[in-house]
Amino acid sequence: SEAGSLQLDPHGFGERVDLVGDPAAEHLVPARLVLAGAPAVVAHQRSRYRRRARQDARMVPIAGDEDEPGMRGYGPATYGDGFADVYDDWYADVSPPDATARFVADRTTGPVLELGSGTGRLAGPLRAAGVPVVGLDASLAMLTRSVDRHPDVPVVAADMAELPVRDGAFGAVLVAFNTLFNLPTHALQRRCLTQARRAVRPDGIVVVEAFVPGAGGDEQADHVDVVRLDADRVVLRVSRTDPVRGTVHGHHVDLRDGQPVRLRPWQVCFVAPDALDDMAAAAGLAVEDRHGGWGGERFDAASDAHVTVYRHANGHG
Repeated sequence: SEAGSLQLDPHGFGERVDLVGDPAAEHLVPARLVLAGAPAVVAHQRSRYRRRARQDARMVPIAGDEDEPGMRGYGPATYGDGFADVYDDWYADVSPPDATARFVADRTTGPVLELGSGTGRLAGPLRAAGVPVVGLDASLAMLTRSVDRHPDVPVVAADMAELPVRDGAFGAVLVAFNTLFNLPTHALQRRCLTQARRAVRPDGIVVVEAFVPGAGGDEQADHVDVVRLDADRVVLRVSRTDPVRGTVHGHHVDLRDGQPVRLRPWQVCFVAPDALDDMAAAAGLAVEDRHGGWGGERFDAASDAHVTVYRHANGHG
């Protein structure tokens, strides 16, 4: 179907659009068109992914998820909806936009599909660097800000574990700043990597940024720390870490004088780099290079984060 012709699914909030145009990203899905009607999912012309209305959206359980419970009531859009209004302020220093854009632009001519693109903080600089880019996020609150700030960057509302794109549509898939770990189970992370491999051309790349879990014990640990302390505002981070399952569940508790308490829930399901490489291998991806940051820093035992470039394991799709 044409990007200008939307067909709403009467049984849900599904839409049918064609993500792969001709072939520059600006000819893909216009952002405001995708956001029109508040779709919960977007599908291309030969596939359809269904989801309940966003008010009741939940991950669909798949094999391997049963033993990896997440936060009750937490769905694909929960994080973005909770942090959209503060994200650019609180996380301005992570994944430096210009350095990230240079790193990606040096390795592909695009188009790039950024998963968990949020407010467009990285997609905007990528587009400004001349790399066609499409942003994908489950949170309409995030995507609305992206469209307002970067109207030339097309965006899609979708779950990154179910990518609504044709095979081989992109030159690269970018998954920055622990976004992969925001998927609440290892099974969904494996599915995301498999989907990412499918989305890139045979010569394409998948770029993943993630923190390196520190050495710790095997006991569950609870933490409360102060994130922000102003005269009229306090932000606390409350979290529970389960090192055996590799999960952290938490809230940023936002307290402002004279205003209701605001809970901003988040969760991560983390793995060490070697375990991530095993998941990538199972998805048909192989490590091409690994760095300690977007500036090309050397990755070693002291690194607290990594930027890893994966390619098709067999050099073809």
